[in-house]
Amino acid sequence: MDDIRHVVILMQENRSFDHYFGTLNGVRGFGDRQALTFPDGDSVFRQPAPSRADGFLLPFRMDTTRFDAQNAEGLPHDWDSGHQAINNGAMNRWTTAKGELSMGYLTREDIPYQYALADAFTLCDAYFCSLAGPTSPNRLYLWTGTAGPGRDGTTGPWTDNTPMPDNPVCDWTTYAERLSAAGVTWRVYHTPGQDERHGNYDDNALEYFSRFHTFPKDDPRHIDAMTRWDLAAFDAHCEDGTLPTVSWLVAPYLFCEHPDASPAYGAHWVNTALQSLFANPDVWRHTVFLVMYDENDGFFDHVVPPFPAPGTPEEFVDGQPIGLGNRVPLWVLSPWSRGGWINSQVFDHTSVQRFLELVTGVREPNISPWRRAVCGDLTSCFDFARPDFSIPSLPDTRVLMAEADAAAALPPVEIPATGRQTMPVQEAGGARPHRPLPYRPWADATAERGSGVVTCTLANDGPVAFHFTVFPNIALPFAGTPFTVAAHSTATYTWDAARTGGRYDFTVHGADGFLCRFAGTVPEAGRDDAPLPRVSAAPCDDDPGTASVEFLLGNDGGEATCFTLTPNDFGGGVRTRIVGPHEEAVLTWPTDGGRYDVTVTVDGATAFARRYAGTMHPLPPDEGNVPPTLSQ
Repeated sequence: MDDIRHVVILMQENRSFDHYFGTLNGVRGFGDRQALTFPDGDSVFRQPAPSRADGFLLPFRMDTTRFDAQNAEGLPHDWDSGHQAINNGAMNRWTTAKGELSMGYLTREDIPYQYALADAFTLCDAYFCSLAGPTSPNRLYLWTGTAGPGRDGTTGPWTDNTPMPDNPVCDWTTYAERLSAAGVTWRVYHTPGQDERHGNYDDNALEYFSRFHTFPKDDPRHIDAMTRWDLAAFDAHCEDGTLPTVSWLVAPYLFCEHPDASPAYGAHWVNTALQSLFANPDVWRHTVFLVMYDENDGFFDHVVPPFPAPGTPEEFVDGQPIGLGNRVPLWVLSPWSRGGWINSQVFDHTSVQRFLELVTGVREPNISPWRRAVCGDLTSCFDFARPDFSIPSLPDTRVLMAEADAAAALPPVEIPATGRQTMPVQEAGGARPHRPLPYRPWADATAERGSGVVTCTLANDGPVAFHFTVFPNIALPFAGTPFTVAAHSTATYTWDAARTGGRYDFTVHGADGFLCRFAGTVPEAGRDDAPLPRVSAAPCDDDPGTASVEFLLGNDGGEATCFTLTPNDFGGGVRTRIVGPHEEAVLTWPTDGGRYDVTVTVDGATAFARRYAGTMHPLPPDEGNVPPTLSQ
């Protein structure tokens, strides 16, 4: 961390992860086999669309060679429609909440620069916006750790775009002020005003605070936040080595990637700043450049966002969880994050401040305890022992802008007609390298024959908190039940099968593709004239190269039972094991580089299923080697 002297932060506008990177190989995109499944068996990608004759809508390409997709219209991205689309984790109301264009996506051919950044650096595929809603509150989270009122404010929490430069209603302490008080240099590079080519599109959140409008004109806080510092100034400061410790960049409207602006123009603005950093090797070798999006606009993303349990302090407004919102892209651009890596740790906008805490030593007290537990501090994105100072070759963004201008003559994006839908596929090329994460979740379930109660234990053997969401597949309303489990702790979810005719069926979801499904029928006590299977599992070994899952297959019935293990992902073949009456057997299932996804079924027990999927990361023997956070 001592090698980092500059952190540059650019928050662009309104793009979801699937919308940009659903087809990129190696990420949790359109080929995600651990994605949410609806109770009727449909995938989350097959979104209900009541207004269509076929009744559903799949993701479809916004083909920039056929349509003016570079300048597509914006979609609803307010608090109400955001929560309606997520629907308590059910993720099944996107077309009714956001419109059919919400399912549109772009590919490498459409946004080659954004894909080139992913190939050259590190892309995070579990970075969520902080609030399921619009621009202003999400930018407040980036600049202050909260949407209000903070530890010393009186206004908020804001869930809409009420805070604006011409309505500066926010009054709590910002992180920029904390940096000033600690003697840490910072600056906002922007041009105040609404000029679409040179203004800041009202995206500098420090302008939402009344104090910044009343600071004396010669106050450094006013100068660095409220006066013009454009990309030419940023380039000059990179060249002469006077870049501050923390820089926030704010793009003009034409370059901010808002859906009715162009990704190609946004690429040019990002590239202009990045080339300024590249141009001074002494600056580049000490800089981290973080590029993310404030929220997803109305564009679909399939991953269930973590959300807190009811009553969690500082995380609810009018009975609804503030966030997390949907996934948005985050690139980590630095010499320590080169190489086309994917990071799947849960992050949000407050993770950027957590990272700044480690760089500057200045703590942000407005970040809630729940977010500090669930969202990481970005340090897992870096390999500080192996920097790569080389400069990648990137597409010519001036050519891309010219192509976008020419595409303005094309017709608007069309929604696929009934009978002409196909599910998109991710690029060929297999897995990308994934950063090791401090995660070690597990789940298993046991059934009590006397009471009919099924108890699922959610275990976290890792050094940081892990968030689980449990979904019923039968009988109960389809909605998520959240559990945030602290390091080296457990929680329990129970299903009363006595109230559901003896049947139970529920699925546990978590970060990094973690999934477990438990289904079956709890038999009456004392009965052994039918298959009575029992399965439990445990991870073995920390090394992804040799890691495996050990299954204990138990038969509590009076006749021999055949267990079948079927891979759903990550290779392998079907395996069977016959277990005699009142006997047990152990079967070891190898992982593919630490990844596994296998379902256990039993002949004659049609309702019985156990599915285990996830990733086994190497954990250090001494947890002191895990990247630290200031809250630990």
